[in-house]
Amino acid sequence: MHLIHVGLCGPVHAEPAREMAREILAAAEPVEGVEHVVVHHVSYREAVVGLFLRVESLAVAEETAAAVCARALSRHPGWGYAAVSCDAVLVWPLLDP
Repeated sequence: MHLIHVGLCGPVHAEPAREMAREILAAAEPVEGVEHVVVHHVSYREAVVGLFLRVESLAVAEETAAAVCARALSRHPGWGYAAVSCDAVLVWPLLDP
């Protein structure tokens, strides 16, 4: 399972549409392995989409997340968002000092 964050930038004072996570998930094909999608409003014009994917590699996860978000954004141009980044989320283990 991989968690990929796709950064979105939209018009000034934009907030993600309430249905955005559901629509992004709906844009995924069953073979793409997208298990869950969540959208977080970050700032006055930025949002982050978190996609949980069950795929064989990190590279495939990043490619798939970018493609699924691009597909959803092209289906909903009224949202006014564009993808500006697509990265794996790195979780560092806590180390004892």
